[in-house]
Amino acid sequence: MSEKKRGRRKTIRYFRWSVKAAFLLLFTLPITYFVVAPPLPVYSLVYGGLNQLPLLTLPYSESVCSLLLVSYDYVGPGAWLICPMGGLQALLTGKVIGPLLLSTLVALFLFLIPIFLLGNVFCGWVCPLGTIIDCFDKAVERFMPKTNMKREKRTEQNKEKRNTETSFICPTCPFGRFLANKNATVANGVLVSALVGSAVFRFPVFCSICPIGVLNRGMFHLKSLTSITGKMMPIIVELWAIPVIAVLASLREKRYWCRKICPVGATLNIAGGFSPLFKPTVKDEKCVEKGCPETCEDYHLDYCAVCRHIDQKRCEKVCPQGINLLDKGSLAKCTKCLECYIQCEHDAIEIKLFGTPDAISTLRRLKTKLKHVK
Repeated sequence: MSEKKRGRRKTIRYFRWSVKAAFLLLFTLPITYFVVAPPLPVYSLVYGGLNQLPLLTLPYSESVCSLLLVSYDYVGPGAWLICPMGGLQALLTGKVIGPLLLSTLVALFLFLIPIFLLGNVFCGWVCPLGTIIDCFDKAVERFMPKTNMKREKRTEQNKEKRNTETSFICPTCPFGRFLANKNATVANGVLVSALVGSAVFRFPVFCSICPIGVLNRGMFHLKSLTSITGKMMPIIVELWAIPVIAVLASLREKRYWCRKICPVGATLNIAGGFSPLFKPTVKDEKCVEKGCPETCEDYHLDYCAVCRHIDQKRCEKVCPQGINLLDKGSLAKCTKCLECYIQCEHDAIEIKLFGTPDAISTLRRLKTKLKHVK
């Protein structure tokens, strides 16, 4: 690949990180100090508890839980977006008042439109917690090489273990792969538990401890909050330990929280399975992992084994979601970070503008298998 082409591809990375940084600043800086916003009391359960005077007050911040407010005391139908995880929990409590029911459904739909079209771009381009975790991962790679080697080795071992387990549970069956994928099972388990808990306790249980919401000083939407509890929820200082733990979990594996635990990501991955746009695919005739491409200058000298040793499936190693791209793994979890496209030195990865959604492919495979069973 020419230096000019490599430079153009790296521009995509710089642009994505600029977007991530902009959203991080938007969600974490106290911009609401400059606008009219209700104050939130800050308490400590260890020091004084909720019955004492608050330690301080902060303005209600611009949380990822809810965006594009008309104002802080009124929300018009369709005028805002809401986190699908938080919105579903709020609906399951059964306490969202009638006038807000339509606007909540519209807000959920508006948030999911780009996910259905583009895939889970939120986790790769927007999520402030994901940005901090990515920065932490980069710091571990640069300043803690031994720790980085250990977690890379652990990731490879887990991948081999998953492949071995999958071989015993119908390797071509999507449900077999799902059952063998313990990572997805944990995140989906947290998702189901949160939704069931919200319906039983009539309170958005995960929203109160969600590290994304805690990071942005917003537990869940002001209107849902006042409708359900009748008052503003205070900020509890001790809850800041949750996003810290989510970041430090990356010492075990890259993006450990995002890939294996986060129910918000699990919700968006399900919606991302219907995405038809921007699908990274491997061109077998150019990939050194697939064989010896004739475009290689050293093709006739049989140096491709060296190329494969140097490459070491770089496109999969840089993937924040651990997608098995070379074996045409599911792209439902793809965050469209395009790192695989940027990192490939052999121009073997292309980004198809339009492709078959993973959900449709799964349904087709199931239909084919059912025909064979009959």
